[in-house]
Amino acid sequence: MDILIFISYIILLCYGVSKFAGNERHRWINAGYVTAFLLPVIVFFLGIRIVGALTGDGIAGGVAGFGYAIVTCVIGFIFLFIGYTSKNVRSD
Repeated sequence: MDILIFISYIILLCYGVSKFAGNERHRWINAGYVTAFLLPVIVFFLGIRIVGALTGDGIAGGVAGFGYAIVTCVIGFIFLFIGYTSKNVRSD
């Protein structure tokens, strides 16, 4: 069950950023910075709070939150890579 939640989290994050950013380079870069540096902290503490409350175990919540935070950070760096290596497409 946790693997399905994990994979759907990754898919929804990638889909949401790709729809938001589109073909604009600066949006990919902004989304990459937010996803790499801001979201992992939020995801980590939410994971600790939610999983810790559901299972009653703080260690499991910490591990789950840390796992989700690491994946979010890696995806953010992928978005940064896409933003910095893509050509600036303008739709004027």
